[in-house]
Amino acid sequence: MNPEKAEPLVAKTTVDGKPALRFELRYDFPASVLWKHLTDPRKLKYWFPCEMDLLPRKGADVTFTFPGERPTKGMVLDAEKPRVLAYTWDREVLRWELEKDGDSGCLLTLTNTLPDLDGAGNSAAGWHFTLIGLDDLLHERPLGQNPADWERYVALYQEKFSD
Repeated sequence: MNPEKAEPLVAKTTVDGKPALRFELRYDFPASVLWKHLTDPRKLKYWFPCEMDLLPRKGADVTFTFPGERPTKGMVLDAEKPRVLAYTWDREVLRWELEKDGDSGCLLTLTNTLPDLDGAGNSAAGWHFTLIGLDDLLHERPLGQNPADWERYVALYQEKFSD
């Protein structure tokens, strides 16, 4: 993969009978680098949608903090450095999987299990931009996504995931 902006592949799926969104994006960096960006609060703050604090150990608490809001808690469900990290976030489950891809890259797969598909368009657009933001950060490009693209991606994903 070259350092040009990549787009994640996004699909609707199910996990244990619940609706889920599956994102795949290839990165030019090894899993060990991405693992640090998934687990280190000092790195997460640059690309994740809120401040997050976690210890990547099964059963550990996860704390999510949006500016001006009370923190919410989640729990680590699975952690296998540097391959798998899964945790709860409100009524959702986020499962991050890292798989070696080529000599120095890796494939990141994010599965976002949802309580229902009502907000799937917004969730898909949000994770789409978040994953691109991580790629921008790793390649030391400006992180600024065009806000005008937000509505377009929400509409695209709402249409894609409507039954």
